[in-house]
Amino acid sequence: MPRLLPNATVTCVLAQAIAYGEDSKIASFHSDPVEIWGSRFLITTIGIGIALLLFTLFKFRGTTAGPASWGLLAAGIALVPLTSTGLGTLLVFDRAERVEFCASCHLTMQSFVDDMQDPKSESMAAVHFKNKYIPDNQCYVCHTSYGMFGTVEAKMSGMVDVYRYFTRTYPKIISMRESYPNHDCLKCHAESAKWLKQDEHIMARDDLFADKTKCMDCHAADHPAHPDSVRKVAMR
Repeated sequence: MPRLLPNATVTCVLAQAIAYGEDSKIASFHSDPVEIWGSRFLITTIGIGIALLLFTLFKFRGTTAGPASWGLLAAGIALVPLTSTGLGTLLVFDRAERVEFCASCHLTMQSFVDDMQDPKSESMAAVHFKNKYIPDNQCYVCHTSYGMFGTVEAKMSGMVDVYRYFTRTYPKIISMRESYPNHDCLKCHAESAKWLKQDEHIMARDDLFADKTKCMDCHAADHPAHPDSVRKVAMR
């Protein structure tokens, strides 16, 4: 039997596509037409695949006699699955960068997202969020290093986090695997007019870029990355 839904990725995208692609409340400048039409194309492809499967089962009853049956078989076991898997994976990779995706791991990440979106919080994440220093995908942008390899590293780390979440092997107190690198701050702040106005930045420039002096050495007192309370997550 042709395998039209080769992995859970496509199922996830199918469900999200209906909700996201048709949401009239999303402002037009926040909508990506390529993503919306890509989601619709994916849904259509899966629908065609299911129709081909049913037609083949009733028409040819599992036999392959002639070019028509071979063509439908090739479409059912190769073309449709490859298309849906490839497009579905691309859509999921894009949506995995969103804050909503991070919050979906509600046992571990929800408290971090709640703090970031709290207008009363003075944490580093909340200050950046409420001032829109980063317009969207705030979690991903701040925790992903610059360049192609930064993206690859983030995706690989994300897969580890997903595994630990579903196997309940994450630690009770959430913390970063290693100290936050200055480069992830400086990729946005370095050379900005506001950053250059501070004499401390100029004096410590070499040490900051070499990670010898941490950005949070000065900024954590007034604006910790997150309050300690959100890091304490009870295992369930």
